[in-house]
Amino acid sequence: MANLATIGAFAVFLAAPVGSLVTMGLDPAAERAITLTELTSAKLLTPNDEKYRNDVARRLVSNSPVGMDAIRAKNALDVKVFGFVNTSQVISGADGWLFYKPGFQNGACMSEHDIGVMLGHVEALRMIAKGIGIDFRMSVSPDKEVVYPEKLGPAAAAAAGCKILSSRLWRRIAKTSKSSIIDHFDVMGHDVTDDLLYFRTDTHWNELGKLKAVRQLVFELTGRKVDGPILASGQVMHATDMPNRLLRIDHEEAEKTYDDYVSRTFPDDSNQRIADTFILHDSFYGVSYDLLKHVFLNPLFLSYGNENIELEVRNALAKSPKHVLVNTVERNMLSKILHGEVSWTGVLGKAFLDANAKAAGGCKMADAAKDGLKFENLSKQPSGDFTAVVDPQILVRLAEHGRPCVRISFETAVRQNTYVYLPIKDQVNQNGPYFEGFSLMLTDAPGARDFWLVLPEDFAGMTLRVDPIYSTGTLSHLRIQTGALPSFSPASNI
Repeated sequence: MANLATIGAFAVFLAAPVGSLVTMGLDPAAERAITLTELTSAKLLTPNDEKYRNDVARRLVSNSPVGMDAIRAKNALDVKVFGFVNTSQVISGADGWLFYKPGFQNGACMSEHDIGVMLGHVEALRMIAKGIGIDFRMSVSPDKEVVYPEKLGPAAAAAAGCKILSSRLWRRIAKTSKSSIIDHFDVMGHDVTDDLLYFRTDTHWNELGKLKAVRQLVFELTGRKVDGPILASGQVMHATDMPNRLLRIDHEEAEKTYDDYVSRTFPDDSNQRIADTFILHDSFYGVSYDLLKHVFLNPLFLSYGNENIELEVRNALAKSPKHVLVNTVERNMLSKILHGEVSWTGVLGKAFLDANAKAAGGCKMADAAKDGLKFENLSKQPSGDFTAVVDPQILVRLAEHGRPCVRISFETAVRQNTYVYLPIKDQVNQNGPYFEGFSLMLTDAPGARDFWLVLPEDFAGMTLRVDPIYSTGTLSHLRIQTGALPSFSPASNI
């Protein structure tokens, strides 16, 4: 009888989630819910695809009403009774604080090389934008653990690994290299008696944190200081994201409001608002949307998560905005810049290259003078083709005045990227006039390649380095042309 009772209890335990799923449907709070396509996929019957079946089975159970109730009960017990939770996404810190575990990047350290390339890429992107008259800036919203490392506690500090050291390292290198990145960490200083800038149980800053960041934006983009104490005018309860969205338990946290300060400092009819701005943003600017509208005049906001992001970014740049502001939360900074949306293969990087090439198409070009060209590791053959060995380079002296333009066209059969290295004017802390990060990565498609580029007047008279391919191969029909467009400065316009 005991065995039968055990079997019956086990059967009920197994049947409850699936039965609730059949009778009640998916829990509306479920993430990555099971779709009919997944349930009928032929991959379920593929013998060596056990990982796919396990994932579907796990979500089938956990996303059912009973499964979600079990998750809620377990997390509520951990947080409210035992005072400590440690899931794949959330870990407890000191004094009831919660931290977002994926932001720790598995405790991995940033390398100095990756940091240098990342910072250099931002400056290269800034120059490509400046060449077509756009002021491009990137801003970084610091993660909560970076602002409040003292609240991590032993377990979260261990899970964070190298996160705090990496945050200090990239900032030190950014300061040394005079990076143009707007780092909101610069205004997040505090001591134990100060009002909090972040929620204890949310991944984002609160209203006070938003205001400090926005005042910094105004100064960075306009030079205008917004002074005066930030005084609260009320208090509301805020449903924070980690308990509610990640742990599935109800929780609210008190938040001070600053309506009087905002209406007085950033009035709706202010003629000091920043006009003609395109903002590509992460979640920190998403939660700051209402406040940012007080600073920018009819800005075009676009989130990284937009399903039509590629088309939207191209349309935004086609309008030639005066300002492009790109925001990223710190935990996504390295991946977004080196491999994601902001990279040369990402939606923003590609759109800027295309917009720049289109503007360069209006430049009057002429074949580059022989004394303005230098070939390294490239040998010209009787046929007119060029044979490359390892690390071939073409050094091109740019026009002496205005915004220098260059056009490079050739054909190749190899699948290797073309790189264009922008010359470094101030070589302090640099090993030479060119650097991997301060370069453009172009296509690796075999066949005909034709690149157009216009640079700011800062580069007039300097020497551009082009690596058509990076190793052995042949270049056919190589042609290099240079020219210039008028400077954007008032004197040249007159």
